[in-house]
Amino acid sequence: MRKLLILIGALFTISNLSAQVYKVGDYYNVDGKKGVVFEVSEDGKHGTIIALTQPEGIMPWAKAMEYGNQLKDGWYIPSHKELMALLGVHEVVNEKLQEVGERLTMHSSHFYWSTTEFDKDCIWVVCMMTGSTGGSYKKNPFNVRAVSKF
Repeated sequence: MRKLLILIGALFTISNLSAQVYKVGDYYNVDGKKGVVFEVSEDGKHGTIIALTQPEGIMPWAKAMEYGNQLKDGWYIPSHKELMALLGVHEVVNEKLQEVGERLTMHSSHFYWSTTEFDKDCIWVVCMMTGSTGGSYKKNPFNVRAVSKF
């Protein structure tokens, strides 16, 4: 029994050592889920990725949420806090997005919707170029981009 426990412990250690370690700006492609890392845990094994693509055109918040509700496999519309984390590294993320393929970058001069309410009529938005952030009326049209945890 002791030998079995030692063997199981050794296998667990080996599997943990072989887990991929990521940093901000890395391309993520695991089990068909693809994106670029923009947040990462201290050990580099967990974090958040941004989708390679986004819906074409701008849309009001209700339509952005409809889009978000149709997402599968752990994809969702980011919170204001997640967009702010992305803002801090969006240039690195855009470089990797450009490497991966044409027209996949985040439009730095555009605002992006979050899921965080500013008040009952407004939602937090973030501009990737200026860092401007604030509440915007839900009827205003902006971009939306999905994110996912890994």
